[in-house]
Amino acid sequence: MSTRAAWLAWRDRLGAKLVDPLQSDEVRRRAALVLLDDLAAMVVGHRTAEVRAFADLVGAAGGEARLLTSRGAASRERAATVNAVAAAWDELDEGYRPATAHGGLYAVPAVIAEAEATGAGLDDVLAAIVVGYEVATGVARAFPSPRPLLLHPHATHSPIGAAAALAWLRTGDAGAVLAAADVAATLSMPAPFRLATAGAQVRNLWAGAGASAGFLAASAAQAGLGSDPGVVPDVFADTYGYRPDEQELATGPEPGRWAILDGYHKLYAACQYTHSALEAAAEVAGRLGGGVDPAQVSRVDVRTHPLALPLDDVSPSTSLGGKFSVPHVVATVLATGRTDVEVFSGAYLSDPAVAALRPRVHLAPYEPLPAPPHDRPAAVELLMVDGTRWGSESLSAVGGPDRPLSVDDVLDKVATLTAPSLPRFAGVARGVLSGDVAGSTAWSDVLDALLEGGHR
Repeated sequence: MSTRAAWLAWRDRLGAKLVDPLQSDEVRRRAALVLLDDLAAMVVGHRTAEVRAFADLVGAAGGEARLLTSRGAASRERAATVNAVAAAWDELDEGYRPATAHGGLYAVPAVIAEAEATGAGLDDVLAAIVVGYEVATGVARAFPSPRPLLLHPHATHSPIGAAAALAWLRTGDAGAVLAAADVAATLSMPAPFRLATAGAQVRNLWAGAGASAGFLAASAAQAGLGSDPGVVPDVFADTYGYRPDEQELATGPEPGRWAILDGYHKLYAACQYTHSALEAAAEVAGRLGGGVDPAQVSRVDVRTHPLALPLDDVSPSTSLGGKFSVPHVVATVLATGRTDVEVFSGAYLSDPAVAALRPRVHLAPYEPLPAPPHDRPAAVELLMVDGTRWGSESLSAVGGPDRPLSVDDVLDKVATLTAPSLPRFAGVARGVLSGDVAGSTAWSDVLDALLEGGHR
């Protein structure tokens, strides 16, 4: 069977699956966790000077959807763009391990803006997130990103997730979702992954551009400006050169199993590929008293997995560059003994102790590489000036499939991130998870409650 024929059969099965996304309490709860986790990431992102400046330039007071910042509101498309940039900024949004994609990031900003503008309810929002997540991650599984990563999924897949979610929110119709996704695939952006490792902040724009493109695609499909059902292989296989996953195309998407159930949540504000090295470094720092004196360190050896090896910049100049640098992440944790959000914000890029340690960090492959879920391991070993060695390893960082965050863990993270500016956010979030906030409640009312008492 040709790739096109296999894709069309896969697409038909996907369409048949898109019925009643909130059919189980488990799916609804997971969708709510993704929503709340990504909203908290937006709140933190909106505290940065660059995001606030972008909001001032792109947003406009008096619009139909709110920015999660003191800058007021904007049109739904612009609000989604700015909020997506904020959500991506600190690497705190949730992710998806079976394929390289962040399904929540691609759906949530567009959905909450559309829902606020149209008066949709909380369950409408959750169902649309499930659908957008399903479509974007399904494409990512069917045409997996080659290794090493050349294109960034925030650019290639975000229009698809946003358009699919919007189409479901507007119509509740599987055919409309597929048509919108077909259009969105033609708006996919071939942005180089290298720019993330180089610390180019434009990378944080890609999810925002995808949200904007999602609105364009959903409206175009709704108006009859359609694409072709076979366009996804044209884009991802023929144009980008991604090899199709024949097993996924032959058997997926899995009936009765929603992709959002396989997502993960992150504790650390750095690229997930660095997290195992981060945890190993934290273990060593703790054993050395909570912080390492660079004058006592001769060398830091880090053995890690293939996705982390290219993240080798020893002199990052932006906060994004720091989040995508194993030497910076490891050096920062060793020097400070900390793993909180602030320590990866960019504040420590020029810290003398961190700067002294970074060039001493040397990366090498972790061999043999274990099978999933231990396929992203790291081992950190310090050679001290006095000849002693201190080491630790992490086969799988917290948040992964074998060490998932519990509901309470995610809610505690949400509380920590939002408490400084939104003291009531965490309490409302718990109400959304427990069902105390009814699914029929207008999304705008839920957002009012989440943001109440804010002093941004």
